[in-house]
Amino acid sequence: MDEIGLLSQFVSQLAMCEMLAANFLIQPSMAFDCSQIETFIKESYFDNDDKTFNLWWDSTVVPITMELQTMLDEQLKSQQ
Repeated sequence: MDEIGLLSQFVSQLAMCEMLAANFLIQPSMAFDCSQIETFIKESYFDNDDKTFNLWWDSTVVPITMELQTMLDEQLKSQQ
């Protein structure tokens, strides 16, 4: 797998972590794994540059997180 594919996979995982954390559904072991992925990306791809990492996060992870949250909300609404 190339680096772009690997990074893309991480984005999906991080978005899922964010959505689960926002809904208080994340377990401690998964939270640790999510933190490790986030740290790896920040160190490996952004050279620990918080500003650039945060810009990347806002433009890639946040939109997917919002999409996942919308899907969850719709699923919960249909079950009521």
